[in-house]
Amino acid sequence: MVGASAAIALSQLGLKIALVESNPPAHTSNSSFDQRAVALSAASVSIFKSLGIWDSIKPFAESIQNIHVSDQGHFGFARIKSADYAVEALGEVIPLDQTGPKLWQTIEQSENIEVYSPFELVKTVTLSDSQLGSDELFKRVTVTLKNKQDNQEQVISSKLLLGADGTFSSVAKLAGIDIESTNYQQHAIIANIATQHAHDNRAFERFTSSGPLALLPLTQNRLSLVWCNQEDDIEALMACDDNEFRQKLQLAFGYRLGAISKVGARAQYPLALRVAAKPFAEGVLLLGNAAHTLHPIAGQGFNIGIRDVAALTDHIERAMETKTTDIGSLEFLQNYQASREKDWHRTISATDWLVRIFSHEFLPVVIARDKALNLIDKLPFLKRQLAYSAMGIADKSAKLTRGLTRVNQQPQK
Repeated sequence: MVGASAAIALSQLGLKIALVESNPPAHTSNSSFDQRAVALSAASVSIFKSLGIWDSIKPFAESIQNIHVSDQGHFGFARIKSADYAVEALGEVIPLDQTGPKLWQTIEQSENIEVYSPFELVKTVTLSDSQLGSDELFKRVTVTLKNKQDNQEQVISSKLLLGADGTFSSVAKLAGIDIESTNYQQHAIIANIATQHAHDNRAFERFTSSGPLALLPLTQNRLSLVWCNQEDDIEALMACDDNEFRQKLQLAFGYRLGAISKVGARAQYPLALRVAAKPFAEGVLLLGNAAHTLHPIAGQGFNIGIRDVAALTDHIERAMETKTTDIGSLEFLQNYQASREKDWHRTISATDWLVRIFSHEFLPVVIARDKALNLIDKLPFLKRQLAYSAMGIADKSAKLTRGLTRVNQQPQK
């Protein structure tokens, strides 16, 4: 998802893009476009609007008008309403299996994007500053690709290789980029559910003794469930029949939406924090989950990746305007990192802190966190900070976030 979005954004600068995808776009094993749903922040929606792809996604998106945060069995809660901040919505929820094909349609219609699929990356060679001549800037990094259908290899060169290939990135390994990992010893169960009462465009984040539970509004009065549980409990929960699972979920969530009437197909994913301390090497930059995989507790993983795409687009556009064509240089990549570090630190730290503070049942910790939730609910300036962070508008925004679109230019090398 992040890689496809980056290809679209950068192609609109007039750059020539090679998009390498290991699975055919319609292939069922393409995990980027499975049945999970993603909560887009208001900033991410603005980026998609600027890229000209929101109109194709909007028909199956469902808006988040209100967010309700609660602590199971305790008194703490907080509520955030879009009406309090004069915005149409705090965000939108999109199903990946419907969003993916729309992004691919945009990619296929772009004259600036050449798709290599199904290909996989098998080798990278990067030239250092001392090896580069002025006429070689366009080929700072050379990659060897293998066609997965006939095993034939192909070599292409570019100014910059973007690794948006997920949590266990092969680009990161080939480039020698170190990833720091923290295992949360939790798994997330993903499913779509239906409830007795309408969700009324409300999203719920409920902290339970087993882990956080989120419900995101979907079309047709469905909700997307993300239920985090301890590793020791996950096999038993996944083995439950639908009725038993529904009862356990009802007990964890409660009856704010009445009875849970239906639970769809379930899947589960291990949860960990994986962050590249320095998400680049000469000629290579990681994006999306390859750069930072977060716990889903606050729904910020995809959104921080899309904000990275918007910021990178700004940096590359400035480089083009000033004729600084070497966008794969360490200086360029360091400047990009410096512009994103504040957002990364705040988002990653807040997500990790939430996981840890709501994993404790130690009474003083419980009392402190519930008092904090109630303070947020009662103090407008604290709630405003939380709302702005949720909407992705806490910092200086990139052009795409502010709705500034670009006219397509002729492709450049």
